[in-house]
Amino acid sequence: MDLLSFVRALPEGYAYAPIYADGAVMPGDGKPSRGKSPHGRARYHVMGPADVALQIERQPDVFKAVGAFTGPRSQGLVILDVDANLARLKKKWGATLEGAPCVTSTKANAAKYLFLVPEKHWGEVKGLSLAATGAGYEVLWGRQGLLYGVYPGSSDGKAPAGEYALSGDLRSIPEAPAWLLAEMRESAAASDSVDGRGFLKNRKALDVSDRTDDEIAEIAQDCLRVIPQQGAGSRDHWLQVGMALHAALPGELGLTLWSAWSAEDPEYSNEWAEGNPCEKPWGSFKQGGGIGFATLVWLADQQDPLRRRFSDASRGVLEAAEARQVQEVRQATLSFEEAMSRMKTVMELEDPGKRNFELNQLALQAGYRDQSRLEQVYVDHVGFVENPGEITADKLADFVVGREYLIPDLLPTPGVVLMYGSGGDGKSMSAWTLGRHVLEGLPFLVRGRPVPVQQGDVVILNGDQPLSDLQEQLQEAEFPLDERTLIRGEWSLHYYAQFMELMKRRRPKLVIIDSLIGCSGGKAFDENKSEFAQPLYWLTRNNGVLYPATTILVIHHANKQGGFRGTSAIRDAVNEVWALRKPEGALLAEVGPSARVITVEKSRCGRGGTQLLMQMENDLSFSIRDFTPEVNPDDTTPASHSDRVLQRLRTVFPRTLRQADLNSDPLVGGRVAATKKAIQRLVKRGLIEAVEGVPGARGSTVFHYRAVLVHPDTSTTRARGEAKNVSPSGHSPCAAVDRLGDTPPVEKEGVPQSEGGSDEGGATGGHIPENDPPCPPVKGSRTKGSATGGHSGEYPHARGRKADGSESAEVAPGAALDQAVNLWS
Repeated sequence: MDLLSFVRALPEGYAYAPIYADGAVMPGDGKPSRGKSPHGRARYHVMGPADVALQIERQPDVFKAVGAFTGPRSQGLVILDVDANLARLKKKWGATLEGAPCVTSTKANAAKYLFLVPEKHWGEVKGLSLAATGAGYEVLWGRQGLLYGVYPGSSDGKAPAGEYALSGDLRSIPEAPAWLLAEMRESAAASDSVDGRGFLKNRKALDVSDRTDDEIAEIAQDCLRVIPQQGAGSRDHWLQVGMALHAALPGELGLTLWSAWSAEDPEYSNEWAEGNPCEKPWGSFKQGGGIGFATLVWLADQQDPLRRRFSDASRGVLEAAEARQVQEVRQATLSFEEAMSRMKTVMELEDPGKRNFELNQLALQAGYRDQSRLEQVYVDHVGFVENPGEITADKLADFVVGREYLIPDLLPTPGVVLMYGSGGDGKSMSAWTLGRHVLEGLPFLVRGRPVPVQQGDVVILNGDQPLSDLQEQLQEAEFPLDERTLIRGEWSLHYYAQFMELMKRRRPKLVIIDSLIGCSGGKAFDENKSEFAQPLYWLTRNNGVLYPATTILVIHHANKQGGFRGTSAIRDAVNEVWALRKPEGALLAEVGPSARVITVEKSRCGRGGTQLLMQMENDLSFSIRDFTPEVNPDDTTPASHSDRVLQRLRTVFPRTLRQADLNSDPLVGGRVAATKKAIQRLVKRGLIEAVEGVPGARGSTVFHYRAVLVHPDTSTTRARGEAKNVSPSGHSPCAAVDRLGDTPPVEKEGVPQSEGGSDEGGATGGHIPENDPPCPPVKGSRTKGSATGGHSGEYPHARGRKADGSESAEVAPGAALDQAVNLWS
């Protein structure tokens, strides 16, 4: 049985752990695993079969086995781990081993047997090490034991690598035999004895002149008795215990307690050969500046939640201290370092309900009234740790995530886009339709031509509507309802730390937040205050910095007049602002009442003035496309040069052109420097790409550029039907080009190809000869401004008026596009 199938079949109720593969580097420890170390989160939290399966499924090369923690966390599970002399021990223990689940490996004369300790004995037993028994076996209580998966081989090299195999039923684990319980009780009674290093002999040695220290030491020793040593890869755990002791007992007494506990870890027995390994780190701990004593109690509570470990006297001291803590109503009970450490642990919890509960509890202990304030502190702390600090401009590129486009020249990554409109006008439907393009990689019309879309997962953070309404909307938009989309309801924009964790776990291409008001919780009434925009500033500033780069689309409501609602700081905080409105006037007659026009009102990417068209089709499905002309013939400003370069490269697609070809092209015109800048800006916007480079003069590289379009030979399934290989310009193509661009040149026998490709009587270097008729320009509508690739800041509107005030009848990609390229009907 493969590992995942085994894990998914495990019974609930035990604390399982994914096991790092041999050689895998363990986070936090920085050292390679020896094939038996558990996932860090499993040390403190109970992971069920589904939790373990998730980790293995995500990182199959990192986790190669599964284990289980023993002790109260696993209903009293105890593992008798026989490392040698199995045959002899079987004779000694006889039938008491029969019926117990058994784990074996390639190691001869060795096995593990699983039993359950009755709950009434949990507070009086303890495990045994190999050194303690001296008979080739140990008893695991509180520690972890392997159940199934890859066996890395024995440390002495005698047993080869292989597999752990489990026989028996984990749902029918027998009670621990009487002889085993007796050994465990004896081990607990002798746990305070000295092993020759001068540690505590008995609890009477805690009698110090200061009664408060005596009480604390009594509680500490009770806690240490149930906190297990965790072997290789647990340095953080070891230091955490030491710091917690140092916070309350910074002198020799605390060091003695920590040393005695540390010495019981058999996997670090060799560390004591050259002295006490606890002394050096103990001297580096700072009083009052690290983890507090409460952490020690908390670690012990994970193993003994009912606190059976305490004597009546110790329990009374602890309860009195906790009661005083409540009565004093202290504003903060945790140090900053302890709060941040525990915050990191809580953020790793999978269960959102439990995570929010723990966050609220931690916030109260830290002196905050709600968890969002503590999350903000944590996020600020993480940002400070990961911030590069002062850098010179030449190093800036090392810390910046390069901008890409989910949809070329439309959806930037990283980027935050805010779309607003009146209620019921189709904001959510537009978002779901865009999400469908990303989820399935459906090509998108940009400037009248289909461009490829980056495919990836989608996350929907919903705070605006019930799930039933959301489901209906997604179904109407033909949005695929599968595991590629994660939906989180009741979301708050102030869950900064949770958002970071979610982005790192899912790594979506697109995040849709519906809506700004709905996800603002109790702060929604502050929308006219600049502080209301703070979450948007945070999302924009940290996109690609504190969490993986993604595109975030935020849905926002318009005011009663249909204008922008709330403080202007909302506009300032995001990369782009889109306004969705119903068409009016001549535009209404042209596109119909079922269409919606989305206008880019603000853009940091230089796309101001561009438009999108969202439309309900005849079959009641929805489509969305760019609504901006490829070239505006009335625009003679320098800014239009980029549009002509783009059109030329699209005309010859899928062939490539060099900058020299574009410089000499009469249809492109303009200066050489302008063409160079136009190419750079078009590459940045994702509309063209550099596909190859060949050596040029003086060691330079000559690049070839190609338009980013769906290849005519690519059969891409749309939401409804197949793409049509047609000329989206609505005009007949010029000589030497197909209906979707030039056909790739065919090399004829005996006729060598020139650089960039050529065909007889055709283009050379990707350029059409002068005796060929030029391609007619795509006619566009009257513009409000000029196109940009970093030029004026506004693209030509898809619809407008001529200079004489009359309506423009020339459309691109309007009527011509509807005739030639209708991807959705």
